[in-house]
Amino acid sequence: MHFFFWICFCLLSSLVAQAFGLQCYSCDGDSNCLEAQVCPEHQDRCRTTVMTTLTRSGISTYYNKDCDVSGKANNSVSYLSNNQVVFLAEEHCERELCNEHTPYVLDVLLARGHPPNLRQCYSCGSADQSCSNLTLAQMRCSRPGEHCVDITSFTVPEEFFPQDELHIKGCAQLSHCWETLGFHNQNSFYLIQCCNSSLCNKETRDYKASPLPLNGATCYSCEGNFSHGCAPEDITQEQCRGPMSQCLEASGIDGVSGQSSIIKGCASPLWCDSPYTAIYKNLGALHTRCCTGKLCNSRITDETTLKPSGRSQASHNLPAPLVLLSASLLLWLAFLLGPESS
Repeated sequence: MHFFFWICFCLLSSLVAQAFGLQCYSCDGDSNCLEAQVCPEHQDRCRTTVMTTLTRSGISTYYNKDCDVSGKANNSVSYLSNNQVVFLAEEHCERELCNEHTPYVLDVLLARGHPPNLRQCYSCGSADQSCSNLTLAQMRCSRPGEHCVDITSFTVPEEFFPQDELHIKGCAQLSHCWETLGFHNQNSFYLIQCCNSSLCNKETRDYKASPLPLNGATCYSCEGNFSHGCAPEDITQEQCRGPMSQCLEASGIDGVSGQSSIIKGCASPLWCDSPYTAIYKNLGALHTRCCTGKLCNSRITDETTLKPSGRSQASHNLPAPLVLLSASLLLWLAFLLGPESS
């Protein structure tokens, strides 16, 4: 009889958990928060983000914990900005209240001695406009295996980001970053470049003033849903540039509103096989399709979304993702490390 009641209790607990959704710890600024919240139906992961800054006067750390959408992985990046070292780390997990702990950022930054073969990279950040300087600072990476990285992100119009253009050079471990990763359409431009030798990320370029060359591909372009942004009258044609030679279309659930969302544009082959669309566009339950050929990204034409399918034709049997750079980290950079906070 006791066994029967125990089985009933377990089943009831499972049904209650499903009915109320995943629970995650949620806080803003406190490293040891224990306040739990029930996640919305479209958010099925827990997240912890840590931003640590080192200056001559000391160390400060900002924490943020919350629910998040699927499709994102652990990530980290470090760089110099406003005469301080900035270390950003983000972790995701799937279990109930699994974001209790925080990434051990200080253990990495304050480790005594340096392992051999650490790379030296050029470093800058958009918050202090140092990426536009002719003389870039240099920094030593903190862990073996880190790449030198160059990341550019901007939108047109400017309403999507607090600052029009965000640019970072520094050290990172980024998934799929053995070739250039890029996406652009009528609204957005993202370019991620990694290299594996010291001081290999020196090149500076204003991609607005000096756009990448056209590559001959043309794709449909839109962002939004079937009533606004990606309605038939809103879809435009985009001439693709640089390594973004594939046409991409994707459907998913917006991480904030929980509504269906669509995106079309030009993407590099490696971008098509990576989670960067989910990360930079904050979309969960994402289904992505890439193709080669003029205006071939036309499968989403009515109020339906893409169904799960095999890998795109750009697939290269890639290994499991290592760590990713999140667009939310760039947003926090703009808010917290802007010129007014220096």
